This record gives sequence, C-alpha cells and structure tokens, in this order.
Amino acid sequence: MRHSGNLRWVFIFYLVFAFYINLIFTIQVAHFEVPQQNQQVKKLAIIGAGAGGSSAAYWISNAFVNSSVKVDTTVYEQSSRIGGRTEIINFERDGITIPIELGASIFVDVNYHIVENSKKFGLEFINYGEEMEDSKTGIWNGEEFVFEQSSNPYWDTLRILWKYGLAPKKVQNLVKEIVGKFLEEYKFDEPYTSIDSESERLQLNKELKFTAQYYFSELEKINQLYLQHFVEPMTRVNYGQNLAELHALGAFISLAPQGAKSIKGGNFQLFEKFVEFSGANLKLDTRVVKVTKLPSPDGINNVKYVVKSKDGSSEEYDAIILAAPIQFTGIEFENMNLKIKKIPYVTLHVTLVTGHVNPAYFGRSKIEDIPEQIVTTNSGKCEFLSFAGKLRLPNGETINKLFSHQELSDEMLDRLYISRSWTFRKVWKSYPKLLPNQTFPPLEPDENFFYINSFEPFISTMETECVSSKNIIKLIARKWDSSGPIKAKL
Repeated sequence: MRHSGNLRWVFIFYLVFAFYINLIFTIQVAHFEVPQQNQQVKKLAIIGAGAGGSSAAYWISNAFVNSSVKVDTTVYEQSSRIGGRTEIINFERDGITIPIELGASIFVDVNYHIVENSKKFGLEFINYGEEMEDSKTGIWNGEEFVFEQSSNPYWDTLRILWKYGLAPKKVQNLVKEIVGKFLEEYKFDEPYTSIDSESERLQLNKELKFTAQYYFSELEKINQLYLQHFVEPMTRVNYGQNLAELHALGAFISLAPQGAKSIKGGNFQLFEKFVEFSGANLKLDTRVVKVTKLPSPDGINNVKYVVKSKDGSSEEYDAIILAAPIQFTGIEFENMNLKIKKIPYVTLHVTLVTGHVNPAYFGRSKIEDIPEQIVTTNSGKCEFLSFAGKLRLPNGETINKLFSHQELSDEMLDRLYISRSWTFRKVWKSYPKLLPNQTFPPLEPDENFFYINSFEPFISTMETECVSSKNIIKLIARKWDSSGPIKAKL
C-alpha cells in the first residue's frame, strides 16, 4: 500500500510538472514569435546564384527568425544552373558516368561554412587525389622534374631539408600564423563595413601590401630556390599567378591545402542546397539587364530598386545584392553612382583529356615513371600551369585535367599524348588578379545595394564568397531590424 501511494504522488507530481513546463513553453513562444499580421515585409533581390548568391539566400532565411521583419527573397540566375564557377562535366564511357569538376574544384578543412553545411545537408566528401590510387606529385620546369615525390615520405623530407635547408619549416610556420589570423573572422559577430577595415581587424595589411615575391624574399629571407620550386608552383596552380604578381596573402592561401577535398558528384550541390533550404524564389535562365534606383522621398531606408529582366518583366525591391563580378554582368545601372573599380580577372583554360600520356614529353621511357600530379615552375618553358590525373581507366588511359593561360592546341596535345580518345575545353574568368596594395571595391556601393564580390581581390575561394555574403546579410539585418532579435551568429 505504501508503495502504491508513493507511485500515486509521483504520478501527480509528473502531471503538475508537465503542466508548468507546457505553460512556460507557451509563454516563451507567445513572447518570441511575432504574429504574421504584424510583420513588416522586405523584398530582396540577389543577382547571381554562385557560391556568394546562394549562400546569401540561405543566410537571409536564418537571419530574421522571430523578427518583426519578413524577407521575401528572389534569386536571379542568367544560366540554367546553380553554382556559378562550380560546374561539372560528366565523362561517360562503357555505361559509367564520371563527374569532373571544371571550375572551383577543392576546399580545405578550415573552410568552415563549406565543410559544416555540406555535412548538414548530408553531402559526401572525396579527398583530393583519392581517385588516382598511389598518385605522386612532381614539379616540372619545362625540361626536367626538379622534385618528385617518392613512396617514402621520410626520404622525401630528408631530400627537401638537404636541398632547401630550414626554408620549408619557416614557410610552414608562417602559413600557420597567417591562416590563423584569417580564422579569427569566424569569431566576430559584428560585421565589417569595408574590406580595408576587415584587413586591419585581421591584422593582414602587410600581407596585402606587398607582392609574395618581395614578402618572402626581402621581408622573411626565404631560400629563393625553395620559393621557385615549391611556393610559386602552388600559386600558379591555385590562382594562375606568379609570386611577383599576387599579394602575399594569396600565396599563403595557396599554401594551405591541408585536408583538400571536394563534394562527391560536384561542389555545385552545396549551393543548390543553399537555395533549396532558403525558400527563395529562384529564377533560372533569367538575365537581369537593368537595375534602376527609384527616388527616395522618405530617406535612405526607404530606397527602392526596380530589377528588369531580358524577358521584359520587372519587379520592385527594397535591397539588391549583386553576387557576380560587375564587369561580366552586362547590367545597366540607372540613377546609381557606383564607384566600383573593375578588377582584372585571370583567363584560365581548362583542358580535359582522356588518353595515353607520352613519356618522352617528360624525358621518360615509361608512362609509369611520370608523376600523376604535376605542378610547374615559372621557368618560361612550361606549356601548362598544372597537369592533374583524375582517373585511370581499365584500358590504360587516364583522364587528366590541365590548367593553362592559353588554349592548348591539338599540336601541343599530340606531343603530350601518344593517343587521345576524348578532349574537352573550357575557358573561365576564374578569379581576380590578387594585386598588391590595391583599392578594394565598396561593400555597399549605393544605398541598400550590396556587392559580395568586393571580397574577391582580398581572397578568392568558395568559402570566402560565403564569408562575404554572411557579412552582407548581417549589414542588412542591422539596417532592417537593428532593435529586434536578429541572430548574432547566423
């Protein structure tokens, strides 16, 4: 009897406890949820559905949770796909389909937004070089390999130390220090209002002021041969630029490939997920031809824009995010004083080849003696920037991806290959020239008109486009609902 009485009191206590928990939860919901009829609706247009535009749509969908502001977002994309400079081509052979990245191909472990959101959406990773079993890297100067990776990493380390001294260790420490400075960006809740203020906040002014050549040679006194053989080949494969051409920060980003990976099936899938989960209105195959700023009789915060598409349709918005390099959009901007300096972009030729490599091109007698991954020095004798083995086929052919500044002619490819069964070419305006000591474009060139690609001359990666877009969404949130419960960390 005593035992059953205890159970009765436990049951009564449970009912009372559940009642109060439910009451508290109801009060919290009533306090924080804003009734739909009291919400102010803002309309946002995002022009471009690449890494920056798609992530902006996703961030904005999270920024105004439990806010007095509701944002209706429309994403305009002139092509028939999402992804911008991430694109794949499917190689098909014997009933097998193999997706190959044509554009932005890899990201690394410290790319927080790319890595964590890929995991969140259930996307799978492929580690760089995983497709080519036991692949090795060689550094080619146009006449010979100045370094070749062996199957023994300890022996490789000894060879490098013998030839280049402590330069590799010093560069490694510098990379860790500079990348660590940039990673501080993820700790800041407050948005930056200019690229200059951001570089100062991250203490990266020196790395942006000088060329990588001057920075490493004169300021850090790094062994010149090591710069030529190891550092410069990395800037050439990552940014198509030599040490004397790009700022030092660009070189440091090129040297930080730890944990390099891609998304199985194509990196574009992440950006598709961003748009899908944002709930934005997506307009593919819709080219924006004109953006008109309307008069603002009630002040800056009430400025309006009209976006006109090539099909003749037009729509009014409270704010615009341009998520594409402005000089490539062909958009007419009316009643707007946009002081955006046109940043030059690298023209990159991507050539995919399936065939049997000619070992004689590299001064070898057997195909097996050629490294699967080849980067090049700035010797003036190299016909390509990089040569990457993507897959080895059962018939002995390999699928290779080559980067170059010029188109690789059939004559050149016939010297590089004994035979070719498939060739595909693609030309990109791939990334900006990372010029030292340059003036960065403004983040907000006009009232409530924002420019994601202003960040690209600072650092150009898929991840930093997401970083830039999140910062812009924070700026918009601060304008539209500065006193409301905007999420500090999106």
